[in-house]
Amino acid sequence: MIRQFQSLLAELGSVFHLELRIDKSEACSILIPPELVIQLQLDSGQEKLFLFCKIAEIPPGKFRENILMEGLKANALPDPVPGILAYLAPTNHLILYQSYPLPILTGERLASFFSNFAQMADSWRKALLSGQSSPNPTGAGSSGAIERPFGLRGY
Repeated sequence: MIRQFQSLLAELGSVFHLELRIDKSEACSILIPPELVIQLQLDSGQEKLFLFCKIAEIPPGKFRENILMEGLKANALPDPVPGILAYLAPTNHLILYQSYPLPILTGERLASFFSNFAQMADSWRKALLSGQSSPNPTGAGSSGAIERPFGLRGY
């Protein structure tokens, strides 16, 4: 399955015009400037591909409570969702993750999933850094399209 993962990364790299390789921990991390890092890795059974991203460290207090409440609301949205928000207690980070069955993935399909995942992570990161508890707090209307990081496009 590692070969399948390597082939999938090569296909994804071809779509995004990047050279992607598996590192010594059998994962691939992609930096989306300025500071968003998305990790791709197979599960232990090598049947699913996981996408993972630390969005931002969130300090204790009411602001963290508000962020986590908004995250729960976002997780309750109907499928398809680009990712699932969670709290990583050891480092106090809001994270985003998603998994996909490896057999259904192609480079093009993964590019679409990856782009939407990166867009969601980046919109949450920008909101938190600007002091908002979510990109769209309390379900307020959106002000327009969200900029896609690193020139990635959705499919």
